Amino acid sequence: MGSGPSETQIDVGGMRFRALEWLGAGPPVLLLHATSFCADVWGPAWLAACDAGASGRRALAADARGHGRTSAPLEACEYAWPRFADDAVALAEACAGPEGVILVGHSSGGSAALVAAARRPDLVRAVVAVEPVLFDPPLAGSELDSFAGSRGMAERARRRRASFQSREEAREALVRRFPYSGFAATSFDAFLAGGLAPREDGVELRCSPEVEAWTYEGASALDLWGEAAEISVPVLLLRAEHTAIPEPQASQLRSRAKRLQIQEVGAATHFAPLEQPEEVGRAIGQFVRTVAAGAG
Repeated sequence: MGSGPSETQIDVGGMRFRALEWLGAGPPVLLLHATSFCADVWGPAWLAACDAGASGRRALAADARGHGRTSAPLEACEYAWPRFADDAVALAEACAGPEGVILVGHSSGGSAALVAAARRPDLVRAVVAVEPVLFDPPLAGSELDSFAGSRGMAERARRRRASFQSREEAREALVRRFPYSGFAATSFDAFLAGGLAPREDGVELRCSPEVEAWTYEGASALDLWGEAAEISVPVLLLRAEHTAIPEPQASQLRSRAKRLQIQEVGAATHFAPLEQPEEVGRAIGQFVRTVAAGAG
């Protein structure tokens, strides 16, 4: 069983990233969370990964830009998705050992991990992409969303309640709402621990509604398939039973990642790492062990 993480800071690309670090050896694992969440939510899954074969492995879970306690730029352009891919590469460079780094990403973090692997196969040894956001860019002049629902998601994010009178009120208010209502208790507690900031009159979300909205709106700036024309490293795609990945996009990923494995996460939606952290963690641990042994 892995020990608990310590908190650290990583300064790269003019940004200060807050990260949780589990000490260990071998090719490190860099964990990238989904939009609106924080590094802490990886804790339960990584604990299960350690039990399944990743014990003793160094790992870092980083708060994304504008999330948790990482630097939060004040302009919408800073949340264009190529920036998140840039961050994934910069963080990988900062924490990689002689054997490179293994990237694990969920949702937008999964998309960033795939692009980073395509850009830097010399650095990224393998990828676990959990429900990555896969989409085709909108046609020139089109007013369509860059991926299904992104405009609506941004609008809903801006209407999101951001502050609460206490941590207890936040817990009671959020636990009844999707997607939090489907989270495992350990995942929900981890989100509250890392995702809420104290203020004089209570607590507030560390990822503000405006930053969340900018992040959704920034997806169209990423030429996902142009960047990920070919991915040469091993990839494990963890796809939820009730997946948000359209089949045409899953087929595109199969055509580009020649060393792709696909595994289904049962009784889960797009938020699989938080709904089923033990199952997702076991899959990550087994994959990391295989890759580290050189059989990936």
